This record gives sequence, C-alpha cells and structure tokens, in this order.
Amino acid sequence: MKRNIFLVAAITLGVGLTVILLNGIGWAQNSTGDHQISSSTSSAPIPEGVQIQFPPDRPTEVDPLDNAERASFNASLRIAGSALKPRENTSGTLWTGAGGGGCMYVTAGSTYGVFNLPLYLPQGSTIKYLRMYYSDTNVTNDSQAWFTIYDLYGDIVAEYPVSSIGNTGNGYATTDEITETINYESYSYTVNWRPNELGSDMQVCGFRIYYQTPPGSTYLPLIEKGE
Repeated sequence: MKRNIFLVAAITLGVGLTVILLNGIGWAQNSTGDHQISSSTSSAPIPEGVQIQFPPDRPTEVDPLDNAERASFNASLRIAGSALKPRENTSGTLWTGAGGGGCMYVTAGSTYGVFNLPLYLPQGSTIKYLRMYYSDTNVTNDSQAWFTIYDLYGDIVAEYPVSSIGNTGNGYATTDEITETINYESYSYTVNWRPNELGSDMQVCGFRIYYQTPPGSTYLPLIEKGE
C-alpha cells in the first residue's frame, strides 16, 4: 500500500516539474522575441531622400554642410559682421553698421580693401568649416571671405575661400571641409572679408566657424539640435 502511494506521488511530482519546465521555456522564448523586435526597429535605415536637417540655418540651401557628418564637429563660434575692421590703414575708408548693428558694409574707399579679425579657439581644436552670412543684392559683384593661416613671420600657410552667391539678398555660403588643427605655437588665424562693391547692396552679416574640440575638452558652446 505504502509503495503504491509513493509511486503515485513520484509520478505527480514528475508531471508537475515537466509542466513548469515547458512553461518556463515558452516564457523565455517570448521574452527573447520581444527583445529582438524592439532592437531591430531601433536600427531601421532612414528612407532614401530623407535627410537630417542640420545645421538648421537654411536646410534647403545647397551647401557643403548640408550633407556633412555631424560627428565631424561638435562646436561652433559665431562672429558678427560688424566686428570686422580694416586690415590696412587706408585714408578714406569708411564703413557703417546695418541690419540692427550686426551687419556691415563699406561706404567709401577701395572696393578691394580687406576687413578682418583674429580667430581664437581652444588649442588643439580642429576647424572643419567657415560659413559666411551676407546680404547681397548687387547684380554685378560678389563679396569674398576666407579663413587664413599665417606662420610666425606673417606669410600665408593656407587659405580657404568662400563667396556670396547671386543677388537675392540674405544668404549664406560655406567653405569646403577644412580640417586644420589649431596650433598657436606655430601659426595665427584670421577671418578676412573683401566687399568688391561699395554700398548697402553688399553687406557681411556674420560668420560661423564649425570645429571639433580637443579630446577630453569641455569647452562650450556645444552644438545642440535646434540651434
């Protein structure tokens, strides 16, 4: 009698363990499947023709930066056009502010006179692009700007030019990729602008320098989405 009771108990325990084991396997499979579905949707490719609009200044403009990898730069510096000053002390050169004070144009003097200012970024930063903002309604000429690197004796080491485009008013233009590492021990750096025209139909309104901060640097301002 006792033997039969023991046999029934053993069979019942075995069946119970089998049911628990099967349910556990099914639950684990379902959990793994949910996790796989979640991870696969997060890496879905961007549909062809859809681009992240960054930087957002004028995302419909055809420009080298429109297709640039954001990972190539993480910070930027803005400069108002009215901050530029004449490079040469030429008699008769006159200029004035415009656009609320941030833009500038030349009213008298040579159309080929150069205005510039020094550029100060953290040592070891890598400059990637120079963008010029302008107001150009002149039907004949375009203004010019360039990022220049000088050696210790004032000779040009490298220049990266950009020009205003068309005559439709407000716009911007960007250099090709630069990839120059800031080294103040050997070089100095400036932003230059030449109007090629006198009057308010040729204004420089500002510059934006896109760059990569040195490794480990916490220098601000960092670029955030929506700026």
